[in-house]
Amino acid sequence: MTVSFRDKLLEELRAEAATVSWEPLPARRPARHLVTAAGLGAAVVAAVAVAIPLMWDAPAFAVVKNSDGTVTVRINEFVRPKELEKRLREAGVRAVIDYVPYGQTCREPRGENVPQPERMPLRHTEDSPGFRIDPKDIGPDETLVIQMHSANGDPAKSNGGSVAVIRGPVASCELVPAKFTGEDRE
Repeated sequence: MTVSFRDKLLEELRAEAATVSWEPLPARRPARHLVTAAGLGAAVVAAVAVAIPLMWDAPAFAVVKNSDGTVTVRINEFVRPKELEKRLREAGVRAVIDYVPYGQTCREPRGENVPQPERMPLRHTEDSPGFRIDPKDIGPDETLVIQMHSANGDPAKSNGGSVAVIRGPVASCELVPAKFTGEDRE
């Protein structure tokens, strides 16, 4: 009797199977690279979970130095005036920024005012919201002073303000009641 190749192979497989232990193997530790990959994956998910909400929040302000030497400023929220002053200083503009509550203003005079027709310190930009400052319009012993009033205490809304250039030292803002003429804008 001849044994076919198929039968011989089946017989060898049965013999091999008889020698194998069918007990479960002890649990293996995951390979180190799998643990590292899982940790990196969790870190990426956490970073994205934090970054996505931050991308939708507009910054309180933006200061951009333009190629022509001017500085474009956009204020979205009237908060952190000292930080805005610092960013303007880094861009070459000496400035004092005061955000005052509605119904109040800074006591005048705060220093020697430079007449406005002499220089125009702020220019509204047509191509983007905000305003543009040319540092050349502010002399070496002069400071741009911007005072803004928030509307109903909402830091995202302005209800007016003032802009001045002061020669020499600038007095700090001492709040006093504002005197309104005409209609109350609150």
